[in-house]
Amino acid sequence: MNDINQKLERKFGPKKIKYDEASLNEFGQDWYKGISPNAQAIFFPENTKDVQDILNFAKDHNLKLLPSGGRTGLCGGATAVCKEIVVNMKNLNEISWVADDLLKCQAGVVTDNAKNIASEKKRILPIEFSATSSSMIGGNVATNAAGAKFIGYGATRNHVQNMTVVLPGGEIVELGKTADKDATGPNLMELFIGSEGIFGFIIDVTFKTYPIPKFSESVILHTNNLFEVYELLKEPSKMITAVEFLDFNSQHLLDGNAKSKYEILIELNSDSKDEIENFLEHCSERMENISLLNSRQVKNFWDRRELLPVKLSEMGAEKFDFCIDKLLTEKFMAEIDRKISHAKVFNFGHLGDGNIHLNIIFDDNSKDQLTEVYDILKSFGGSPSAEHGIGKRKKEIWNEFPQYKQKLELLKTLKKSIDPEGIIAPKVFFD
Repeated sequence: MNDINQKLERKFGPKKIKYDEASLNEFGQDWYKGISPNAQAIFFPENTKDVQDILNFAKDHNLKLLPSGGRTGLCGGATAVCKEIVVNMKNLNEISWVADDLLKCQAGVVTDNAKNIASEKKRILPIEFSATSSSMIGGNVATNAAGAKFIGYGATRNHVQNMTVVLPGGEIVELGKTADKDATGPNLMELFIGSEGIFGFIIDVTFKTYPIPKFSESVILHTNNLFEVYELLKEPSKMITAVEFLDFNSQHLLDGNAKSKYEILIELNSDSKDEIENFLEHCSERMENISLLNSRQVKNFWDRRELLPVKLSEMGAEKFDFCIDKLLTEKFMAEIDRKISHAKVFNFGHLGDGNIHLNIIFDDNSKDQLTEVYDILKSFGGSPSAEHGIGKRKKEIWNEFPQYKQKLELLKTLKKSIDPEGIIAPKVFFD
């Protein structure tokens, strides 16, 4: 045991501090395994004062801190690389209703637990992606998690009403929306949504929830031409809450076969049964291979969809998270297939908003073609990080995409102002 760990254990006790090799490996990194973890220790705060105390300890001993939750990120943002003390929020896990439609969750609440509490009250917390059984609320907000429900409900920021944060100086700040009409300057809560933890520790978040729609249906489509699907989605509709797709290679990886070039699930929710039935009739008139799913079949689709990124990770796939004009997705995928040689390409994701999770397995394990992938994306005017963030893995984006350089400089200025000693989340966003 080194001197720092001795001091940590004396001050906080063995229940809150872990520094054995197993704990350092488990809590010192996220799902991206391309960066080796190098944590000093893992700290498990049980209240806000604990967070303030570890900040003071870090300042007194010239140490760095790294916010941590479920560690389901894919960009190394929750991987310690600078001998940081990883501050894992799993013990801050209280949930309470503060109004009929407002659910307050501490940062360490597992996403599915919050969703289940909302469901018990016949409400929806529409944060939906493949890792909700492991991810935590603080991380969802810090990365502005989006996912399958985006076209119906938007990203996490759309549901945040208030939050409590602890700044690097130890100050507790309450941020939020106090009124529908408020001209008292910018909404500073937005600074922490999508910040990946660089400005402070999120302690709790109050979410808006929504009534469960009276009627729900899901259909599966098989097609070799996405134009047919674009025609169905041409007119925006709040009734459509998810449109997920799997390409041929993704289907084959999961099932050993594929019925068509694309498998597509469309999820419908409405308080009007007629609205859903009219849409289904519209689909059946334009699509030959369409099926209405029962609840077991819907669950099977989402289980397969959740398994897919895990399988690809195990195969060593290079993962991309792009967003382009949804009407150009098929053309974009065809261009990737044409130009990226000696590779196996898998595409899946959120067809309704053009968010493609492109996975490439290079035969020679080379990344020489990564720049070409980004060049293709640029030619389509797309975003290089639709919902997974930047973390430590994707900092090349700042140089590859010139339009983000001014944003980087402003982020540096804000970081220096809020965290002048650079205590929290070193190497996230910045070199």
